[in-house]
Amino acid sequence: MHRAAIYLSPVDDIRWFAPNNYGRLIVPRLRERGWSVATEGSNPARLSFAMSQTAGVEAFRFARRHRAPLAMYVWDLPPWRIGDGRPDHVFAVGGHLLRLPRLGRRFAMGRGFHSRVYWLARHAAAVWAPSHQSQQDITRHIGVQVTQVEYCYDSDRFTPGAADPLAGPPVLLSVSRLVPYKNQEAVIRVAARFEPRLRVRLVGSGDEHDRLADLARQLGVACTMESDLSADAIVAAYRSAAVVVCPSRFEGFGLTPIEAIACGVPVVASDIPPHREFLGPVAEYFSLDDDAGLEAAVRRALVRGVPDGSGIARLTLDAAADRFDVALGALTGRRRAHAMVPPAFPLEA
Repeated sequence: MHRAAIYLSPVDDIRWFAPNNYGRLIVPRLRERGWSVATEGSNPARLSFAMSQTAGVEAFRFARRHRAPLAMYVWDLPPWRIGDGRPDHVFAVGGHLLRLPRLGRRFAMGRGFHSRVYWLARHAAAVWAPSHQSQQDITRHIGVQVTQVEYCYDSDRFTPGAADPLAGPPVLLSVSRLVPYKNQEAVIRVAARFEPRLRVRLVGSGDEHDRLADLARQLGVACTMESDLSADAIVAAYRSAAVVVCPSRFEGFGLTPIEAIACGVPVVASDIPPHREFLGPVAEYFSLDDDAGLEAAVRRALVRGVPDGSGIARLTLDAAADRFDVALGALTGRRRAHAMVPPAFPLEA
């Protein structure tokens, strides 16, 4: 009786682990394409998939418990966290990963977390990444083969709509965590270079909040900072902005400028590889730490008008689901029941 019960238990194609709704965004599209994907519960599955390195340990435990292969989506490896160090020693004991600190040169920050990511990636059946930059970084630091599988933005929600600009000077919008590498101080500095000064709206939370507020006061820039906005409120924020500025020093994917373009808002972005890869000629670019160049880019964006959204068509939910469908089929050997558009990425990195 016990064996029969085990045999008759439902087996999903994929047990999907993600830290937030964004990481689960594509799941309904995969189900439409015939995949049985569970995002909760303990039923067995043929593949354990971590949609972020932060979900890697949980996905590993599931894979170990159900003897399923593990696949990981690694968004990025920030260089200031890795440095030129090496991971601590990690050992798998049952469903646990135990760490023994290394003597000598180690990762610069987050040593336990990144050491576990290193171990998981080297023991996974597949490692995927969203951009060429992340693909190269992971291969260089971890030494594994990485497949680029581009993800998506919420193309059902972020769409062009009637603009509702706020009265007064134009608003520069930035949507991201308030942390040093996101570089929001550049948005405040450039707003102060205009006469009258432009206004700044920062959507996000983080340790930089007070420092950014102080900088805005010193420069006489009207700056509002908001957090915990709903997705609909963020769409409204995009549509009311004159320009969305994305000044990050580092990104693995770079979601904000993609969402802004989808909403029909001009974008100014730092000239880093992921921005160039996904935005192409649609955005205005500036070099990091070049305030004059940022000012010129903002002035161009203010007169540029609605951006051409065709360049981000490959990043819609349906386009990404087609890519994941193909890549998951190649990984699992599952025969797909219907023809799909060929992927826009190589299955082998």
